Amino acid sequence: MKKVLIVDDEEDMLWMLQRNLDSTIPNIETFIAQSGKEALSILNESEISLVITDINMPGMSGLELLTEISSKWPSTKVIIITAYPSSAFENTATREGAVKFVEKPFDINTMRTIVEDALSATPTNSAGSGIALMDLIHFNGLAKSTSALQVTKDGEIGTIYFQDGKIIHAQIGNDTAEAAFFRIIDIEGAELQNLDGVTPASVTMGKTVESLLLEAAVLQDEKEYAVGTAALTESTSKSSPGTVERGSNTKDRAAEAPTFQTSEAPPSTEGSNMTEVQKILAEFTNIDGVHTACLVGRDGFLLDSLARTGIDAEMISAIASSGFGSAESMGNQLGQGDLNMTMLEYTEGPVLFAPVGSEAFLVIVADKDTNLGWIRIAIKKNSMKIEKVAAL
Repeated sequence: MKKVLIVDDEEDMLWMLQRNLDSTIPNIETFIAQSGKEALSILNESEISLVITDINMPGMSGLELLTEISSKWPSTKVIIITAYPSSAFENTATREGAVKFVEKPFDINTMRTIVEDALSATPTNSAGSGIALMDLIHFNGLAKSTSALQVTKDGEIGTIYFQDGKIIHAQIGNDTAEAAFFRIIDIEGAELQNLDGVTPASVTMGKTVESLLLEAAVLQDEKEYAVGTAALTESTSKSSPGTVERGSNTKDRAAEAPTFQTSEAPPSTEGSNMTEVQKILAEFTNIDGVHTACLVGRDGFLLDSLARTGIDAEMISAIASSGFGSAESMGNQLGQGDLNMTMLEYTEGPVLFAPVGSEAFLVIVADKDTNLGWIRIAIKKNSMKIEKVAAL
């Protein structure tokens, strides 16, 4: 029997959630609390698997409650109900980790699904596995708090300062501002403490929490991409010519990786038979799920490609030219400026276009559920390289 605690100062919300969860989810027992203080009393007496709490409550705020849960019950999952918009994470609880965010007004069926997913996840008590530092940072932003989040580990103290939900300063050792912020969020297994009403001696930043967390996510993706690319390169160098080793996280795939064809002869992934452009395009096809990467002239002619056997890269190029041109024209007509990237999402996966110089563009075709973040990073990293190598 899983135990769920619902915390809200509005009786109607408590009644609605308790009634619906009790009647639709088997093998759960729900508790209700109208304040953070009452919630702590229940947490002390019962082993709660999941807490659903509003962000704004009189007395002990949802932020203070979350900090207490982080410190005393790190394996307890938390769903935060907030009226504040959170565009970076949409309005569903899509983030990984112990804390999920759901915006008001929410659909009760959606909430039920989120609760079921949270309860079915395997609990863990390992260090750093519960409510994470990023969760508390995001929560401070949503609560529009003025506070200081103190992070302590092995005698080192880092502090992130918030004013009305924006991060205005960060400090750890000799580092300050963004350098300190990105260093602090890399700390794992730290002791966390939220201090209300604390302000720094100086203001060095003024970005929103969401923008900084998205920058942090991109930096983390870049690190993972670099590690993954290095591993793939090492693995590929040990494999036979004409095959591509996929990432180590691939599950239930055929033992033999797909072979690739180009606009000329089939390439060897060891590099000797690949053009310089193809070597760069291989950084895209080495991303798990990406099966085709084409460099296309704006006239629709294929300049170079790596494509899964059976795919007509020249046909893709001719068709993509029209779509790319339309996307550019729309941006110009709407006054949105130059096109950086566009994506078409189909049932079997996305197709991405990105300009390369003034004479060509990339077409990346992938399977569904491919990590789009890695593709964007690869586009950003390699567009100028391709432009230089292809002398566009």
